[in-house]
Amino acid sequence: MTPVAVVANQRSFRLAAPALRMLARRLAEKSRRPLRDITLILVDDAGIAPINAAAVGHTGATDVITLTYPALPGEDPGDSAEIILNVECAWKQGGGGEGADRELAFYLAHAFDHLAGHDDATPAERTSMHRREWRWLKALEPLPVLFRR
Repeated sequence: MTPVAVVANQRSFRLAAPALRMLARRLAEKSRRPLRDITLILVDDAGIAPINAAAVGHTGATDVITLTYPALPGEDPGDSAEIILNVECAWKQGGGGEGADRELAFYLAHAFDHLAGHDDATPAERTSMHRREWRWLKALEPLPVLFRR
């Protein structure tokens, strides 16, 4: 089983780390991308903006950023993944409550779709990715409660 760490780098929203870890493992299976380990980093708009600028070269906040790192010499083989999730964005876009849970689950599915090698540079690619991601989430229903109320 792939180890999944959850790092909370924001304080405005309480999230259920065990549910996030379980959902990440299940989406990793759907994506069929073998990974050595996964780190979920939970941030807000202010926390993701500098990462977005440094990692992607975009200005401002975004919903999710996916990064991979190859194994260093002497480590077990396989890539490590870092998924930076903007929980503030999920809360706002999802309208709070269950909608926010679904939105955050969608961001996580989108990250795993990128890890599987898919890109969303064109409208057709974006549509294809989103269809696959919603299929994955539908197959995993009922989705867990991610935001603690």
